[in-house]
Amino acid sequence: MASFAQASFLILTAHRWSRIGTFTSFYIAQGIPIGIFSIAVPFYLSEEGYSLSEMSAYSGIIGLPWAFKLIVGPFMDRFTFLPMGFRRPWVILAQTNLVCCLVAFTLFCVPGNPNLYWLTVFGFLCNVCTASQDVATDGMAIDILHDDERGRANAFMGFGQTVGSGAFGALSGFLLVKFNMAVVAFAATSLIAIIWFIAIITRERAGERLLPWTKGTASPITHYHDPSFKSIVRDLLRVVFLPMSLILILMELFNRMRDGVAMSVIPKYAEEVLEVSKDEYTFVVGIVSIVSAVVAVFIGPLIDKYGAKRFVFYTLIAGALVHVVAWFCSSEGFGLLTMTALYTISAIVGQLIFVTTIAIFMTICWKRVAATQFAIYMSLANLSRSIGAALFALVASHLTLELDFLLMAVLLVLAAIMVSSFNPEEHKARLEQLA
Repeated sequence: MASFAQASFLILTAHRWSRIGTFTSFYIAQGIPIGIFSIAVPFYLSEEGYSLSEMSAYSGIIGLPWAFKLIVGPFMDRFTFLPMGFRRPWVILAQTNLVCCLVAFTLFCVPGNPNLYWLTVFGFLCNVCTASQDVATDGMAIDILHDDERGRANAFMGFGQTVGSGAFGALSGFLLVKFNMAVVAFAATSLIAIIWFIAIITRERAGERLLPWTKGTASPITHYHDPSFKSIVRDLLRVVFLPMSLILILMELFNRMRDGVAMSVIPKYAEEVLEVSKDEYTFVVGIVSIVSAVVAVFIGPLIDKYGAKRFVFYTLIAGALVHVVAWFCSSEGFGLLTMTALYTISAIVGQLIFVTTIAIFMTICWKRVAATQFAIYMSLANLSRSIGAALFALVASHLTLELDFLLMAVLLVLAAIMVSSFNPEEHKARLEQLA
């Protein structure tokens, strides 16, 4: 057992596919609770006769940890246990807490299916653990991944979360019909426990401890220091407001505003114009999301080959062109098959944009405050989507559904214009000056 624990393939900094595979498994673990509480449970609540307002309140409450996940970032940047690695202790802690929450959920469900109150409580607690793991995993990925593999790695990580949420969401629905919520919770606990074991047996760097009471020493990490919360805030302000950082924030603002518009336009167009039923729509969306994640895995290496900046620029332009074609086809009255094909292409391009923007944001993070800095960028991205939806609500009544496609194309073009001004070398030079 000792020789196995020392195996080089279990050292993440030593093997590319070990770190990519490990981070993908961590993202699968993040997707599993999403599959339960955001896909299977709403289906269960609908079947149990809960009202739309009750279900909306449930969704809003359990989603709060994802909106405030940047709160845990400063603690991960401030406190660590270097003998076990720079970020790995936080990943293990988050996964341990998640397994414990799911074990408690399983035991609570054994007497009978829980009511809305307890589903909300357990959904909130599990998402606290999952969102915390997300911050720790991203910080660990920024620290360990090489610049020439971030595109490929993020494609696999995005695939992992999509499969974890989509596949387990479908499995949960089947288990709910055949058995009960306790079986769903037990299945989730078992799968995440396997991934928790992966976190236990892997090390960031050679010579580190597997667990606090085992043998090992801290590896030298040049970018680590022991900061106060005051210095963390100061460093964040210095790095987030650098010119290249602001350019990428604006790029993501326009890109995610497009997502905010699409959240309302696409299902509305499918229902009113294409006359697609709810079951047909959700089935197509699920299939297309998995297909787009798989395609991104195969195209991911091209991001590393041609550079994140170039790739995200061309994918944004490609996304804009798809929306222009969709505007033309919708104006000319093209049918379901054509619009479904365009939606599929748009979803694939959108997944590539998502993967590449994460990769490019990772390249501008300052490793000493990476957990908090990256969490800030992702929180701003989610906020930008809400801003897009809110602003669109003000003008939606003045636009036709056909013109909405053109509006989304314009937003993607604006995002491409912003990223064209991005200079990664200038940003690296500024980070060296800060250090």
